[in-house]
Amino acid sequence: MRAARLLALIATLLGGCTTPYRPPQFLEADASFPGLIQLANAQRPADVLLVHGICTHDSDWAEDTVGVLAGHLAANVKPFPTRTRRATDIQIIPHDVITPRGTLRFQSLIWSPLTTPLKQQLCYDQTDKSPICTGAPPFPYTRPRLNARLKDKLMDDCLPDALAYQGVARDEIQRRMQAAIEEATADADPEAPLVVVAESLGSKMLFDTLLRMSEESPTSRAAVIAEREIGRMALLVMAANQIPLLHMADQPLPGAPGATARAMAPDSLQRLLQKRSTPGASRRAPRPLTLVAFSDPGDLLTYTLLPERYRAQGVAVYNVLVSNAPTYFGWLENPLPAHLDYLANPEVGALIGCGWPRSGLCK
Repeated sequence: MRAARLLALIATLLGGCTTPYRPPQFLEADASFPGLIQLANAQRPADVLLVHGICTHDSDWAEDTVGVLAGHLAANVKPFPTRTRRATDIQIIPHDVITPRGTLRFQSLIWSPLTTPLKQQLCYDQTDKSPICTGAPPFPYTRPRLNARLKDKLMDDCLPDALAYQGVARDEIQRRMQAAIEEATADADPEAPLVVVAESLGSKMLFDTLLRMSEESPTSRAAVIAEREIGRMALLVMAANQIPLLHMADQPLPGAPGATARAMAPDSLQRLLQKRSTPGASRRAPRPLTLVAFSDPGDLLTYTLLPERYRAQGVAVYNVLVSNAPTYFGWLENPLPAHLDYLANPEVGALIGCGWPRSGLCK
């Protein structure tokens, strides 16, 4: 009898655990985009720029992400790390990934060290101390276990990144991000395609910084680099898109001094895409660009892209719904992996690596 009850309980639990977006669901019926494997070229290595999102990240994230993406391209593909360079506290971690089609040159930007000193002000509040809070006094009060986990990670480690960026630190963060972009692309081939894979806040930081660079004097080094990188983008992958939420901090209240009559001012990504159709000093025609946004509907911090806001000449926009973690009884998905595990999700990695429809070049 006990065994029967146990089996019934297990069956109930398994039945209540679902992943509604495995396999992924494409919101646009005509979805079709290249993967890394199609952009690799034996004669001209393609560049891949990785930018992480909120929450503390380190070099392990770069190693893991490059390894996951490389694993989808061919059985014998391995990342080849060289050395870690630092530009104004942003780590730039390069890897070469050798595929049967050619080389992919990865550059991972780890910007977490910028906000670590600010986040350490909250270490006293963590129940289980994170690595950046080692040595902080123990939290003396009792919290429910789930609440403690969410408070430690989401509130004390992740959201502070967005608050810091949206506040007075934004200008300095962008200056340091600009220095990192300039260093990471210093030896870029202007004819090689560029792939950008960016998560959550990292997307906005990158777009804001490129826009800022593009609006300097047209002949300045920053503007020339921004135009070159914007123009050679072939694939832009966004995971956990937060722009609709974060862009609210860039707008005045309707009717306030300086507010426009428009319903919503264009965000930095829209403005960058508009600039692609009007190349500046170099007059180089931009590559066709595909923008792919991955969203887990159970992720509390992500938003799909409205294609009509981002489609422009030579730009295609596709939304892909995925499940990063199980949903329990239709009520709950763990919000931490829901937001943090896009690039660890094998189905997301396969789509980034092999495109859609899946390339026959992949193993």
